[in-house]
Amino acid sequence: MKTLKIIHLSGFSKNKPQHHPAIGEDYYFVASWAGLMARRLKKYKPEIDIEVWRAENEIKVKMENEVFNLKGIIWPYKYPVVKNVLTWEMIKRLNRLKKEYFIILHYHDLYNLRFVILMNLFCPGIKIVLSHHGGVPPLEKTLKAKLMKIFYNKHRISFITYLSLSTKHFLESIKGHPSLKFLPVGADFNQMIPMDKTELRKELGLESDKIYGIYVGSFYRLKSVDLILEIYNSLKSKYNFTVIFVGGSNTPDNDLYDEVIKSGCPWYGIVPWTEMVKYYNAADFYIHPAFNSNFGGLDVSWIEALACNKPVLSPQLAYLDFDYSELGVLIKNKKEAIEKTEWMINNYWRFTKCRETAQKYLDSNTTIMEKLLNIYEEIYNKYNSYNEPSTGL
Repeated sequence: MKTLKIIHLSGFSKNKPQHHPAIGEDYYFVASWAGLMARRLKKYKPEIDIEVWRAENEIKVKMENEVFNLKGIIWPYKYPVVKNVLTWEMIKRLNRLKKEYFIILHYHDLYNLRFVILMNLFCPGIKIVLSHHGGVPPLEKTLKAKLMKIFYNKHRISFITYLSLSTKHFLESIKGHPSLKFLPVGADFNQMIPMDKTELRKELGLESDKIYGIYVGSFYRLKSVDLILEIYNSLKSKYNFTVIFVGGSNTPDNDLYDEVIKSGCPWYGIVPWTEMVKYYNAADFYIHPAFNSNFGGLDVSWIEALACNKPVLSPQLAYLDFDYSELGVLIKNKKEAIEKTEWMINNYWRFTKCRETAQKYLDSNTTIMEKLLNIYEEIYNKYNSYNEPSTGL
């Protein structure tokens, strides 16, 4: 019986953010959703064999390093087979490894149809898990939708994790689709903890008696920052209320950068993740009216706010696969946004079990990892059932 090897795979971005680790640093080898999930899983279950793979066009020779107790491999982007993701050398390596190991290749992108087709063509026998981190389903009658309904089945893909309801419904429409599970990245409940709001407001220069919503992320319409500003302008004269903005940068994709800066709301720019706990705790609730149909992800920031025991205003509460009534208020459409925000301004203090409830389902260090392990175990046990009794993971 072959032993299990899990490989987490991600693509590369040509336009790296300023905070991206330098070549050769430990975090450079795990600087992706794939690396984050693999690192957390290895910490949760140290005995599992996990590698993290990524191709990069900025290196010329393959780099390997043992980081965070797992192997990170950066491949030079030569002879690409799948744009920004997979090279011919990586395919050859996978086919060599499968002779010795039972391989689960976990690719952290759902809508890359070319990847699915070519992996089945060039690497038969390797089990594929796809995770949804963003993106929306193709329109129903498009060629891509038709091809996905052919190739995204349980014979070619072993498991798919999803975030949004639209993605779930599309996948469920595929005849013979693989097993599906809601699996967000979750939040680090060890890092994001409740802290004294009064003291933090002093430290950050905020008013002690003001009601603060908070938004964290880029300043563009895709995440409905324009609607947040509209809500603020509608309610600021009626209530002692404003919104804390964290993030944003003066770049073309932040198309609302100037509007945020000119709004009069407190703005703190890009803040190191280790400092974010202060900003969540200084606020009263997280405001997140993300209705843009072109945004298919699920923001980690509002889960981090929940970990700090702050309620959330968001349509994405409906994505959760458990009772979210203790976590905040669901906004169903733009018409409700101002009304529900006004209600939250007056009632945010009612939510006292945000952290307690969210931790049961959204803790990235425990609950999310257990769900991920169950996925791998389900795939591995199917293989073992054709060979000999499973010893599990």
